[in-house]
Amino acid sequence: MSNTPKILVVSREDENMKAAAELLAKKDYDVFSETSTFQAIATLAERKPDIIVLDIDDLELKEMEFFDVVKKINPNMFILISFSFANREKAIKSLESGADCYILKPFYINELLAIVRKFLDRINHKGDILNESIDSQSSVERMALRVAHDINNPLTIISGQLQLLLSENKNKNSKHYIYASLEEETQRIAESVKNLVTYAQLEEPNKASIDLNDVLKEVICSFKDMKHERDIQIVESFGEDLPMIMADEEQITLVCKNIINSSWKAIAGKSTLKISTESKDGNNVNVIFHDSGREIPPKAIDTIFDPFAVMNEAESGMGLDLCISYNIIKKHGGDLAVSSQDGGGTVFQFTLPVGKHFYFRELLEGQK
Repeated sequence: MSNTPKILVVSREDENMKAAAELLAKKDYDVFSETSTFQAIATLAERKPDIIVLDIDDLELKEMEFFDVVKKINPNMFILISFSFANREKAIKSLESGADCYILKPFYINELLAIVRKFLDRINHKGDILNESIDSQSSVERMALRVAHDINNPLTIISGQLQLLLSENKNKNSKHYIYASLEEETQRIAESVKNLVTYAQLEEPNKASIDLNDVLKEVICSFKDMKHERDIQIVESFGEDLPMIMADEEQITLVCKNIINSSWKAIAGKSTLKISTESKDGNNVNVIFHDSGREIPPKAIDTIFDPFAVMNEAESGMGLDLCISYNIIKKHGGDLAVSSQDGGGTVFQFTLPVGKHFYFRELLEGQK
């Protein structure tokens, strides 16, 4: 019997979900798809997947009993739901009905992959939850997981109640805006908790041959699908014949995503973000992000990669994102630096080494 993890994707015509299913299949998972919960139940009983990824945008509320059926077939089944912002109330009902985790569309495809991998790390291929040894976890990781658990449980309840209040106050009165502001703050807390866990659980890179230009194109494409991208003009300048590097594609994608998000938060109004790549002496590859936002104060630059630095409102939103990015680049043997320009604007630049076998191969090809 094959030990390849099995993933059932239930979706109709969503392009984001189709792309996610294709990526999961390329990562050597056994992926199969259905277009309705009725078909999914039959497939579930026959093929016994480890994970279900369910697009609930087209799910009718009367179909919520699907979760009960799934849990009766396999109580340990992991159900990940995907939805657009307009269906957040339905998502809350799904979580209350038995879904285990959610991801908001449009999502980074590698973001979904990270969630899937994190769960599969905790199960064997018979569907049984593995006993995790506390001794195998660092004290920082144990603390982060404990904090995440203690915060996320009440936060989920608060967020759910706020969503109900928002649905009951659709006339956009004063209370509606208060509830909407509070819900936005709960999402900020949830993002901070997620970053804390990511920081504590950062693993050694799983390196493979990657093209940085391709990684950046995918990240930029995902960013352009988001509503806030409309205020930013992204200018690309990618070096031709950029050497391949040995790196963890998922981790480098996260670095690029974090830097772009930090630049966006620093930009006010219509602005420009220039992203460029270049080869340096055949030994290193540089990636440069130059935004036209506000200048970062010198004191903030000195501590920008410190996870315990206290950021004021002018630098809010940087937090652990950049610290995680810095640690990823260092684990790859590279360097991440930041500088502010006179008159405003900030430059982030990371440098990664070219794998030696690629370097010598290119030398040989150049001599032919």
